[in-house]
Amino acid sequence: MTAQDGEWSQVSRKRGRIRNVPAPTLREKDTATGAATAEPVAGVRPNPTPEFTLDQILSHHDVVRQEWETSECWRVLSETLSQAMSSPGRPAITRAICLGPGPYEPSNGSAAARRTAHMQTAAFCSIVDKIESVSKHKIKSIIQEPAFTSVDKEFCSRKRLEVVETPAAFSMIDENTLLYGIHIELPTYHEALSKLPGVFMGVGLSDWESLGDFDKTIKDLLGPFQEMDSKYHKFEFPNLDYIFFGTVIYWKKEEDDPKDLNDS
Repeated sequence: MTAQDGEWSQVSRKRGRIRNVPAPTLREKDTATGAATAEPVAGVRPNPTPEFTLDQILSHHDVVRQEWETSECWRVLSETLSQAMSSPGRPAITRAICLGPGPYEPSNGSAAARRTAHMQTAAFCSIVDKIESVSKHKIKSIIQEPAFTSVDKEFCSRKRLEVVETPAAFSMIDENTLLYGIHIELPTYHEALSKLPGVFMGVGLSDWESLGDFDKTIKDLLGPFQEMDSKYHKFEFPNLDYIFFGTVIYWKKEEDDPKDLNDS
């Protein structure tokens, strides 16, 4: 993957073709702590003068949600979740955290960025509902996006998503957490994965390792991915218009479980 004009050029290993998808945003680091700051310095930004009302955002989301729920991507993913949850010894998921879906009204008016934010949020909600339906207990849903506006936050509240300020969500992650972060930047992943979750959905180890050929510093941040790749069951997250390109699911398995479900 190479960054150019705000996009990553990604090579699909299965089909041997190059795909262009939005580049991960970068975040400045606090010079004292080295932690990512709350303000994005590149990539999609919120509209400083919002044009859409809350009702309009809710209406648009309903259209995207219906598209998601009737998609082949969700059908396949739902079957994958059922397969994953059928294995014994899975950690009980009591909290789900969505990181960085993006603002629901981007400043550049990009319809693609707006759709991506809504589609990622709709998918997150469907995943939580699916796990709840099988586990028979409620899951607390949390969302963290430093580019959210006040209207975005109100929208999330209507969808029963608790908004927290960056970096509050990172300290909430434990083995009973589902961590969902699609195409976010590696330093943010690394900070969030200081303690491994029960389930991780995001960019997998192999894609980051391929970038390590161009940036040697990347290898210093891959420890959590290497541990999940070797100790967790791994499933492919189906793609939808490249919104979930390169996404994998790492699901913690019972210790000393001989069953290998890794999708190699």
